[in-house]
Amino acid sequence: MIAIGVDAGGTSTVAALSRDGDAVREAHRGGANAAVMGIDDAADVIIGAIRDVLDGAHPDAIYVGAAGAARPRIADGIAENVRAAFRKARVAVGDDTAIALRAAIPAGDGAVLIAGTGSVAYAECGERAQRVGGLGYLAGDEGSAFWIGLQAIKLYGRVLDGRAARDETSEVAARALDATDRTAYLDALYEAPLRPSAIAALAPSIIAFAGKGNRASTKIVQQAAQELGDLTKAALKAVDLLDRSPRVALAGGLFRENSLLTFLLETRLNGDVPGLAIVKGGDEPVRGALRLAERAASAASA
Repeated sequence: MIAIGVDAGGTSTVAALSRDGDAVREAHRGGANAAVMGIDDAADVIIGAIRDVLDGAHPDAIYVGAAGAARPRIADGIAENVRAAFRKARVAVGDDTAIALRAAIPAGDGAVLIAGTGSVAYAECGERAQRVGGLGYLAGDEGSAFWIGLQAIKLYGRVLDGRAARDETSEVAARALDATDRTAYLDALYEAPLRPSAIAALAPSIIAFAGKGNRASTKIVQQAAQELGDLTKAALKAVDLLDRSPRVALAGGLFRENSLLTFLLETRLNGDVPGLAIVKGGDEPVRGALRLAERAASAASA
């Protein structure tokens, strides 16, 4: 039985192959975010990675976790392309939250909170699944690195208006914008705006300032922890896990190291969710995709 799991993200695509449940090898290609590059082009990258890792073998099941695939149009489009390339394989395509959950919690009920540039929570209980957040930087991503960086940029705007005191939190935003006055500030925001990733890059500094006691950064981090906690609880509630001692995995760049943010978030979740078990670490997302592919292959052969 040959199973293929794929983690297709915005910057890289990883395909992993297992034979009879034993991981054998991986293959790597560039990013495959269909929302950015189009369904067909993203599918070409994914199919290329699958062919690389197969090395001539024939897959029984393929599971692709793809950025942007929370939208059925994108998931269905990628699946159609992959099925056309591997007609004898059982193919499933989902978004990147499901594989993140199964990378940290291999089986059973649970939830994952992902906080990197953006933020999203995802929970499963039996056959029920719910995604909360993940609406992107224009409409959501509360508590994410982008959201944290944006609060510092907003603070700097208030400093320029004389409505807030200048400190290291506002100064890191001023440097990122290369803006010393209101005109330069507005030009940086609207004439040649920073990409979301550049705003998100401010988050580590703000979290570090908060850890040293900076009041403005501490307030931002406190709000971020509250937002992330709310995402998690909403996902748990949607699948009736809130009062059932759930497991919740923390994934994404903001959780790689312990910080004031992780302390406040864990404290909040432990206080609000009875019997909560927080799961840290876990495998890479591609391993979650591989587990889902193995599950599909086993079901097909049963």
